[in-house]
Amino acid sequence: MQFAPILRAIPKGMLVSVIIAFVFLNGLGIWQLERLKWKEGLIADLARTEAMAPVPAEQALAQSKPSWRSVTMPVCNLVPDRFIYMHSELAGEAGYRVLTACMLDNGDGVLIDLGFATDKLSVPDFMPLTPVGRLRPFEKPGMVTPVNRPDAKDWYFRSATDMGPPLNAALRDDYFLVLDLAQSHAHIAGLTQGPLTAPLPNRHFEYALTWFGLAWAMLGMFGSFIYQRVRKPA
Repeated sequence: MQFAPILRAIPKGMLVSVIIAFVFLNGLGIWQLERLKWKEGLIADLARTEAMAPVPAEQALAQSKPSWRSVTMPVCNLVPDRFIYMHSELAGEAGYRVLTACMLDNGDGVLIDLGFATDKLSVPDFMPLTPVGRLRPFEKPGMVTPVNRPDAKDWYFRSATDMGPPLNAALRDDYFLVLDLAQSHAHIAGLTQGPLTAPLPNRHFEYALTWFGLAWAMLGMFGSFIYQRVRKPA
């Protein structure tokens, strides 16, 4: 087949658009492969920290990447009047994440996620607790997450700024602690252990295949379009 008819059959504007789209879609595929390596590193780091023994919280927080570390904190007293009940769900059941604050030896306050409850807890005043748990970074609220309403005690996301005053503590705004009920020997009726770490889904390879597939499918359709134009009788 001669190339001159093929070149005449290719719309120049469409060719430019196809080239740009092809490069862009493949670029998205390569970006997802890079995200795949990044996520695999996070998962490996999470697995590594799970095997490590707890260390004092101040020691872990002095490191550059304390996320997911298992830590211990000084003894603090649980005061039910200073519990925050943040709307949440566990295994499809609506309820609350029960939050409070405990202090480090240096005076910093740390937000403590005690666990999940479907109703308000009945806890003796000044119940002693030796917190052992996992450090997690504060998450940013999503676009559809309602705002916290401290005056109405209506809570939807963890916020050191919002929750510090009602807890009467100057909270660190980088990490909070998810309590490990078993290791902390915390036996509180109505309290259920929640996930100690955030789930880390990893579907980046699927996303990469999708973008690469779209790029090559588009190229195939463009080639078929040109082939039909070349074969069409003049």
